[in-house]
Amino acid sequence: MKICTYCHNRIPKEALICPMCGSDVSGSDAIHQDDFYQSTLFEDNTENFVDLTADEDEEAAEAASRADKQAFSFNEAKNKFIRYVRFLWKKMKDPAETRKSRRESHNLYGYFTFILSALLSAGLVTRIAVALAYQYDLLSQISLLPTVTFQVEPVVWFMKSFLLFLAFYYLYPFLAYLIKTFFLHRRHAIHNWMTQYAGMNAFGLLLLGAAFVTSLIAPILMAVPVLLLFLVHLSSYLVTFIASLYQTINETKRDTLYLCLGGISAHLLLMTTIAYVLFLKM
Repeated sequence: MKICTYCHNRIPKEALICPMCGSDVSGSDAIHQDDFYQSTLFEDNTENFVDLTADEDEEAAEAASRADKQAFSFNEAKNKFIRYVRFLWKKMKDPAETRKSRRESHNLYGYFTFILSALLSAGLVTRIAVALAYQYDLLSQISLLPTVTFQVEPVVWFMKSFLLFLAFYYLYPFLAYLIKTFFLHRRHAIHNWMTQYAGMNAFGLLLLGAAFVTSLIAPILMAVPVLLLFLVHLSSYLVTFIASLYQTINETKRDTLYLCLGGISAHLLLMTTIAYVLFLKM
């Protein structure tokens, strides 16, 4: 193939007359395709020329761009995970960080921590509930225990438990934020407050992870230690709730003790309602 110098269209190499514009291209002024790309750098008018290889170049560029984006996304995700682990490690060593250190924390770490805690808690409870139901059915067949049928569907139980624990972890910092804002008249950014509340329970998350792994290995043999670790983890959120209110400067006439009792009562009432809806009504 060669290029007509008059209309800049691709024409057969053996053509003497351009089939597109009718010009005489038998002379040496008609150039071959291989030479055209170098000569277009000096052409005065190439706007009518259509480069048929442009689509291929664009596709190759898009493929390379997608590969770069995928590599960047993987590296970025890895870096974010490392920063999150560092955040938890710092919080375990020093829960009450300085203001400068708090500003370096991402404001979504708290939400991610609550979701992770809810997943681990739901998995732990589901594992122990299924194991205990199976063990009781087995013992009732070989002993004098009354025969009671427990229907524990792992998927349904896990989903309901996840929603229950998600509400548990979110309600404590949210109620603390409301009390600080409307009763103690203290201004807080809710996203940063959620992150700091989750960071105060970084050691509790470690206990929860250890309990979850243990429940996967020996749910019956280690049921009591697992449940104790789990209760300590849940109690840490209550302790953090009380400590966060007592460490706040109270310039109002409202007693902090009554604010704590009111917040705990509201949390208990809401959790009881959610548990009733999830496990008894549904």
